[in-house]
Amino acid sequence: MAEENLYEDLSAKINIVGSKYIPRIWRMLVNEDEARLLLAMPGTEAELAERTGQSPEKVKNMARELFHKGVVFEKGKGEETQYRPPRHPLQFHDGTILWPEAPREFLDLWQKYMDDEYPEFIKMMDAGEIRPFMRVIPVNQGIESKNQVLPYEDALRMIDQAERLAVTKCTCRLTAHRCKKPLEACLQINRAAEYSLKRGTGRELTKNQAREIIRISEEAGLVHLTENRGGIGQVICNCCDDCCMMLVLMKKIGAKCTAAPSRYRVRIAGGDCTGCGACLDRCPMKILAIPKGKEVVEASLDKCIGCGLCTTVCPTKALVLEEIRPSDFIPAA
Repeated sequence: MAEENLYEDLSAKINIVGSKYIPRIWRMLVNEDEARLLLAMPGTEAELAERTGQSPEKVKNMARELFHKGVVFEKGKGEETQYRPPRHPLQFHDGTILWPEAPREFLDLWQKYMDDEYPEFIKMMDAGEIRPFMRVIPVNQGIESKNQVLPYEDALRMIDQAERLAVTKCTCRLTAHRCKKPLEACLQINRAAEYSLKRGTGRELTKNQAREIIRISEEAGLVHLTENRGGIGQVICNCCDDCCMMLVLMKKIGAKCTAAPSRYRVRIAGGDCTGCGACLDRCPMKILAIPKGKEVVEASLDKCIGCGLCTTVCPTKALVLEEIRPSDFIPAA
């Protein structure tokens, strides 16, 4: 197999065809032997040795290095370990950007892909009506009635129920560096925490430390995102609208598959609004405005993602989150 085809084939394995950037990213990550090993996955050391003609010891050593780089994932298979490559572009993106030795050139190449090609990939996903990857978690202090808030809609309760916690750097801000929002902000829960600690990309947290990251993130105007399914997820990402592609593409092209809104939407109690404007810059979707000639805030409610960040700075509590979607809006675990 020609060298170029190896990297094209690796790209195709994560459903990216015709990219001018992803094969170059693969080339910076793996040599030809490592590429062939990845293409032979999934498999155990013995299975991969047989498929590639390499010794089990060499397979083990290569797999260990590829795990460190974020392109191999481990799964127990009886008493053996099964190795597999990334399943999709997001897993490839998040895993490799946290490669501890990644050079700036590598991170910049990733950002070129995200700026130039990823929007078209997302448009294709949207056309296929793919279920959103992530979901907004509301800031619960702004919810009008908390009776219907589910445990996995509350970042603090997710932390309380976690068995192990860690934090990693935000992969989007690490590559885009378009803002000065907190960089160490992606909370890893249970299995994800164990993975990041084993790789050396995460820092272990106590529950109080994790709660403090949530507090700092809300203060900085970051949106909480988790996997779009019921139950306690494996991550709580704290995202900005400058660098984080989930929010950037929701805002710029109306992407639906990147992240689903929460079950809530802001409501403006016009009689209480003083028109101070404190909420305007807090909204990541920029749907709040004080129209010329008016003295109170108005909103394009159809674009509200229900994050609740605007409610936390309203001095008169004129902004609240109201439930507009049933609990089954969140897919089953």
